[in-house]
Amino acid sequence: MSFTSVPFFITYAENPELALSAEDSIKGAPLVLKPLQGNMLSLFNVDFVSGLFGLATSGNQLVIGAMQIELGASLNMQLLNDADKDKQRWDIFSTPGNIVSYADPTLAIGPRARTDKLCPLEMTELDFDHYPKWILRPFTMVRPKAAANYA
Repeated sequence: MSFTSVPFFITYAENPELALSAEDSIKGAPLVLKPLQGNMLSLFNVDFVSGLFGLATSGNQLVIGAMQIELGASLNMQLLNDADKDKQRWDIFSTPGNIVSYADPTLAIGPRARTDKLCPLEMTELDFDHYPKWILRPFTMVRPKAAANYA
């Protein structure tokens, strides 16, 4: 694996104060949309070659994965595992601003419903009319106010 040395926040384009986040740093923790400020569970190292998003607080042992490759499937933190690689690999290059499943390029990571509140993330239909959905922001580039809680 070739994870980045600088972690990224994956912020929600509609409200950059919200970020893709693990609910906890344990296997099976759901992926949710949460406020960015002070949230260490929103820091992900990215392997751009393999398409993996490793939770920085887990030493990249936990990665974003789908329960199933189907519309509405929940997303959670999974142990990095070659046997599950189809459920754990994501494409951010073919449709910039979206995080698309390698296994099914018609599905992407999205909120269950458009909201500014904490909500679970799931496999949604790739929406070409509504993007970007996600913005990758390196930890070193985040506004000082948001990063202040990490010192």
